[in-house]
Amino acid sequence: MNFYKDFKGWVFNPKTCEAVIRLFNAKTGFWRYIHMLDPMWCVNFSMKDFECLFFNKIMYYEADKEQVLRYQKLVKRDQELEEFLKEERHNERMDRKMVEAAKRAKWRLGMGSFETD
Repeated sequence: MNFYKDFKGWVFNPKTCEAVIRLFNAKTGFWRYIHMLDPMWCVNFSMKDFECLFFNKIMYYEADKEQVLRYQKLVKRDQELEEFLKEERHNERMDRKMVEAAKRAKWRLGMGSFETD
């Protein structure tokens, strides 16, 4: 969706039991609202949107904490997943570099041919 540029905040509405994301477009001067009845509606959000929601906590009444935590957990889980994937990609790159370095060392010592995949 890429709404993070216009993001102004998000709140939980206890009357309708939905999370409401408030957006303001400075160019047009219009407010826009995204109403989410279910946390799974977040699947269409971009990673920047998730990051925005992760760092800007939802506002709510204490009585609604249990329902609000469903939204926060989804946003947090997605952020943690992205961090995990970044780390895994880094580890894979490092493994490839180590294999490459070992092949070069063998070649320099005359113990094998230098072939890279």
